Amino acid sequence: MAKRTSSSKSVPKKVPKVRIVRPSGRPFQRRYDCPVEKREIRISTGTRDEDEAEPQKAELEARLLLGLETTPDRKPVLGPEMDWSDFREQYRSLHLVTVRDRTAAAAESRLDIAERILKPRTLGDVADSVALQKLQANLLAGFQSKGHKPRSAHTVKGYMAHVLAALNWAYVQDWLPNAPKVRKIKTSKQKVMKGRPITTEEFQRMLDAVPGVVGELAAASWKHVLHGLWTSALRINELMNVSWDQPGTIRPRWKAGVHPVLEIPAAMQKNDSEEDIPLLPAFEALLLETPVDQRTGGVFEPRSLQPILGRGVRHSRPEGDWVGRVISRIGKAARIVVEEGNPKTGRSEKYASAHDLRRSCGEQLREAGVRPLVISRVMRHASWETTQRHYAPGNVQSDAEVLTGILRKPDRTGATAKYSDRPDNSKSAP
Repeated sequence: MAKRTSSSKSVPKKVPKVRIVRPSGRPFQRRYDCPVEKREIRISTGTRDEDEAEPQKAELEARLLLGLETTPDRKPVLGPEMDWSDFREQYRSLHLVTVRDRTAAAAESRLDIAERILKPRTLGDVADSVALQKLQANLLAGFQSKGHKPRSAHTVKGYMAHVLAALNWAYVQDWLPNAPKVRKIKTSKQKVMKGRPITTEEFQRMLDAVPGVVGELAAASWKHVLHGLWTSALRINELMNVSWDQPGTIRPRWKAGVHPVLEIPAAMQKNDSEEDIPLLPAFEALLLETPVDQRTGGVFEPRSLQPILGRGVRHSRPEGDWVGRVISRIGKAARIVVEEGNPKTGRSEKYASAHDLRRSCGEQLREAGVRPLVISRVMRHASWETTQRHYAPGNVQSDAEVLTGILRKPDRTGATAKYSDRPDNSKSAP
């Protein structure tokens, strides 16, 4: 009886061929085409000496033949010639871990966009002034933007700030011989506040829109959150960390003989310092609506929206960022536009958000005649100028009313000008 032969023959593994490449102005590289990842793998030798590069090539070929890890433990070359990927890792592990998560995420995002536009191989490729000018021009033109629409000069200025911050950090580390330079883009002076305080009527429209966004069962808990932002002057992540009794959170404190305060731990502060601020009367009244026997745990507990979608609740308590996104949906449902769109740059109109409710609280304090320094204390800003620019710009008509009352000037007959006597040029051409 004839022997049966196996139908499956062992196919010898094809070992990629390693080659030495000599990029201009940079250390030699070992390169090979990976059959698994279907791309070219590049590994720096860290040297421009062929006698040192050749043994590294032979070692890599041996590792590939044995199926071993091909990225050896090595110290990155430090300086303008260091691989861009090495610099990104150094910047991430040594610097970005020391800043707030939001700042780190924004920096990573901007550097990713710069990387996709410039396609750098080394740190020096990005630090070059010509490359930075190219990056700035391409950002303005809309490269790597949603819909490939041009970006505004203000947006590009912010993107470039993150890139320059990374390169300046490299300069401080002595990895660049000179601080990076680029001709700054000209930007028009515009209001800093991205949004605006909303009116009482608009706030009521937001409350009315809540059931349509979160459902009837969850509506009351979400309205409670909106009222909290409207009366507290807190940011959304801060509001979601207000509790009755949990250590490390923002807590209201009542003591006999003194006014109530909000205790804010350092971890909840931008300036990383512990602080007490006055508990605003309207916010205090909202807090006291909770029965005494229920004053435990978190104060604001918006119900999950998963049941609306027919899903089970995945998290016991939502994160502040997610709550903020839902509030923005409520602002959109209420059709409250706080900033007009810009067709030229492709920016869509902005609807009322959680931060606009914080602005509204600051504006209410100003309109009530609260002293500027007290408002700054409640908003936790270093100066009134910051509060005024971002949160309580005031109302020109209110200011005009005050000036008219103080500086009322009669006409030649002794009568004060009436509204009906004044010309209406509001519809005249500019």
